[in-house]
Amino acid sequence: MKPFLPLLITAILIGCQTQKKETQSSAFLDFENDPDAPAQNRELLIPILGDTVAGYAFIANGKEPKETVILAHGFPGNDNQFDLAQSIRRAGKNVIHFNYRGTWGSQGELLYSNELEDLDEIIKYLCLPEISERLRVKTEGFTILGRSYGGGLALIAGSQNEKVNRIISISGTNYGAIVGPYDHTDSIEFFRPYMQRQVMINVDIDAFLQDMIDNKEQFNVVTYKEDLSKKEVLIIEDSDRNLSWINKLEGVKLVKVPSDHGFVNRRIQMIETVVQWLNGEPIE
Repeated sequence: MKPFLPLLITAILIGCQTQKKETQSSAFLDFENDPDAPAQNRELLIPILGDTVAGYAFIANGKEPKETVILAHGFPGNDNQFDLAQSIRRAGKNVIHFNYRGTWGSQGELLYSNELEDLDEIIKYLCLPEISERLRVKTEGFTILGRSYGGGLALIAGSQNEKVNRIISISGTNYGAIVGPYDHTDSIEFFRPYMQRQVMINVDIDAFLQDMIDNKEQFNVVTYKEDLSKKEVLIIEDSDRNLSWINKLEGVKLVKVPSDHGFVNRRIQMIETVVQWLNGEPIE
């Protein structure tokens, strides 16, 4: 019987590999393109209140209108989360990435209040009939997904926009809470040296900091806790540092993925969590 033992082991291994492949998420598997409506990438030039913003569309496979995720990047946009965008697209959803006004060649000035407007204007743009048809966008409801700087923006803008039904914040920064104790820009100078090093942003630093001070209540995520309770909200955190304000929110799904701020060593786990939630699958 010994000669049959290697064959038996090989058959078991092949069976295990086949089962693993069959159960693996579609977000991590290649696919066959619809020849009439393939998945594709599109560069976008988006008009926003007199300025032109640079965007990039990850359009999912198939001609039917797709659920569309708007991706709000961190500050100043070095980490664009394209690996996450590709995985969401493989799972059958569109992703729209854009550079805020005043960043990476997008016209206009970098202000937190401007970025909140940007998200609303992006949704208006995607709802234009000629745009939604070309990009295969389902306009009945959007998801805003933001990381770090973009996470706070996603929670605030998403809570106030009736077209947004789902929000994802990944290690979101609540700038309203950060500047809450301060009344003058000279008391938050700790942010200035970092901003001065960022050659890819068009910003008047004094105006940016004053905008934060003047609108610290409006820029505090907790201000919108009642509105957020009416949305589907997923918050993914790498540590406990944001729990002081997250615990004040109601009805959100909080998942902790222990890592650093960029989830450098837990990218797959973080992405799987996002895709499972978008697909309506249970998350442990």
